[in-house]
Amino acid sequence: MLVIDENGTISLYQGDSGEITVYGLDENNAYTVYFAIQDSKRNPVGEELQVSVNNSNTATFVLTPEYTELLTVPAKKPYEIYYYGIKVCISDSSVEDTLFISDGTYGDLNRIIVYPRKVIGNSNV
Repeated sequence: MLVIDENGTISLYQGDSGEITVYGLDENNAYTVYFAIQDSKRNPVGEELQVSVNNSNTATFVLTPEYTELLTVPAKKPYEIYYYGIKVCISDSSVEDTLFISDGTYGDLNRIIVYPRKVIGNSNV
């Protein structure tokens, strides 16, 4: 499970799953929407996720346990902070826009606060 607060900050346990939905897309366009995570040194974590949508005002990303397992927390820290971005690309166009999250603007960081796993569950990671 993950939680997204009013500022767009995502909180989750390492190894948990969850969904992130982007709202407000223009239903008259076909889009490819991308979601990417970076560590504190701006290194990419995992592959960018992408979702193609056509005639819909939403796009939903599914974060699997395997994907969030890549978000590690050092042993002596209570949590680790990562950063994310979302880009919308209009199909058959050169238009690409990185989205502002909540009331964000240029230079703002979209945070993911990752807490160490508490239970392994079905996952064998």
